[in-house]
Amino acid sequence: MGKEPRTYSISRSLILAVGCLAACANPRPPATPAPASVEPEPVPATMPSGSASWSFNFAPGAVAYRVSRSATITGDTDPQLRRETSTNSTYESLILQRAGDTIAFTAVVDTFATTTQGAIGSAQPIQLPVQLSGVRIGDSMAVSGDSLAETCNPATSALITDLHNLLPHFPVLLTISMIWKDSTQSLGCQGSIPTRSRVLHSFRVLGENMYEGARAVIVQRNDTVQAEGEGAQQRHHLTFMANGTGSAVYHLDAATGRIMHLSVDQDLSLSITASGKTSRFHQTTKQEFVLVR
Repeated sequence: MGKEPRTYSISRSLILAVGCLAACANPRPPATPAPASVEPEPVPATMPSGSASWSFNFAPGAVAYRVSRSATITGDTDPQLRRETSTNSTYESLILQRAGDTIAFTAVVDTFATTTQGAIGSAQPIQLPVQLSGVRIGDSMAVSGDSLAETCNPATSALITDLHNLLPHFPVLLTISMIWKDSTQSLGCQGSIPTRSRVLHSFRVLGENMYEGARAVIVQRNDTVQAEGEGAQQRHHLTFMANGTGSAVYHLDAATGRIMHLSVDQDLSLSITASGKTSRFHQTTKQEFVLVR
């Protein structure tokens, strides 16, 4: 009787964290551009272009995205956890201001809807709107109120994840086949468990393609993720470990300074130890960002 509630609680917390694990990252300056350790796969199709380089800067002003997320978790060691899924959709708006290499931003989530399937129950209610502000200076980002306690709120955690995805530091001049790397070390949450993650990002400029009738510069990102954490849940002490990979594809409009479309995938192996028992899980997450204005 005692083990079932603990298993249910752990799985529910994990599946409702539909954002990427490496959510609340503060990027360190990128290293000197170097060949990627893993060749991007699959490579999005590109088309011949008269340009071999593009200038890209985030444009000041208001922008909004519809974001959809899905997460699937399966239990590798627990027969009671077969396959649990969660989907989430948000509407997010950003206001950007530029001053040289500094971007000040205000971000608001006014829609946050989550549905679940399986034994994990319904999602917890979220008080909306959620608003955050901060600055990105060069390669680093600071978010006001970016505390571990606040980022364990699902809506806040998801918004911070999205800010890092939507405001990466790209070189001003992008050239075809250009490759660079950066890495992040961050504090965040997996469900209600505080975590510390280390992620290596590798970027590559693939070329141009058409998206919604406009020319888009395609940039692919590959990630290697490691994380650990510990916390308490229902009076049980928990330790958490994760490792895996991720990828992202950016469609950039160099003319307007906007990300037109972004897709992010992540595949993780997770282990949670509670009261001397270790449970292992496999979690996949997908996110899609669509520019609406």
